[in-house]
Amino acid sequence: PQGTRDYSPKQMAIRETVFNAIITCFKRHGAEVIDTPVFELKETLTGKYGEDSKLIYDLKDQGGELLSLRYDL
Repeated sequence: PQGTRDYSPKQMAIRETVFNAIITCFKRHGAEVIDTPVFELKETLTGKYGEDSKLIYDLKDQGGELLSLRYDL
């Protein structure tokens, strides 16, 4: 959807270094790694968590689908 971005190889190298340091620290303390999208179809999100307009930020993709940012992560 519109509003997402690409990272260059240099930017990704920096991101990977930072994320690896964070993940290593978290794992050392018993955390587990997950990876989920930051947005979801609004219909799915409101079905899971109810309609609380203060917590849901709506987006609209170029195809007309209504998306929302996931606030729970």
